[in-house]
Amino acid sequence: MTTRKEEAIADNIKSLEEMADLVLIQLTLLEKFMSLTDHNEMDKIRTSILENENKIDEYEVIISDKFINSIILYQPVASDIRKLNSVYRISINLERIGDLVLNIIHSIESIKETAEYKAMVDVLMNMLVSGVTMVEKSILSFMNNDDSYAEWTIKNDEIVDEMNRKLLINSVSRAKVSEKTREMLLSYMDLKNIITNMERIADHATNIAESSIYSMQGTDIRHKGFGFPPPEK
Repeated sequence: MTTRKEEAIADNIKSLEEMADLVLIQLTLLEKFMSLTDHNEMDKIRTSILENENKIDEYEVIISDKFINSIILYQPVASDIRKLNSVYRISINLERIGDLVLNIIHSIESIKETAEYKAMVDVLMNMLVSGVTMVEKSILSFMNNDDSYAEWTIKNDEIVDEMNRKLLINSVSRAKVSEKTREMLLSYMDLKNIITNMERIADHATNIAESSIYSMQGTDIRHKGFGFPPPEK
């Protein structure tokens, strides 16, 4: 028979799954937004993203409340506390990914018609796809109790960082300085903002993967990396 404590933990995880689904939808909408040229379609996607963002913020508050209530009401054992704490930590990172999607949308709107953005959009799309894959695998790691997905995500964080550096180099090498130097520099500021936010999406995916490993193994590898043995049970 399922206990109240088990039901509470399952309820926490269910809310996290719903929140994660919304964040993945946001990332899919962002990918569509980047490829569109029709302003009406862009407006529709922007509206959907804003509506979803409000729901994501609500989920973060809900999960925080459930986390506290579960600890207070059911006095969970250490393994349960790790699971609940991981749910809470993952929800924070998911909420921040949602914020980053909004940041990217605002920056794209500022430079979408510039030559610099059009020259770089394909590379930006590839970078976004890499970040989205990391988010997906980190979430799957937690939901499926599969630490191999988490390890893959953490190791690929360095690859995305390297893509960021190469992207900046390619962007500079492709640009042609004209009399509109000032406008170009402003455009590059927005491009850098987009790149930075995409890299941070990958960073949050890594945080989620670390929380997943903590939940399964009881090992906190934040700021440490692999190689630390799990604590004795």
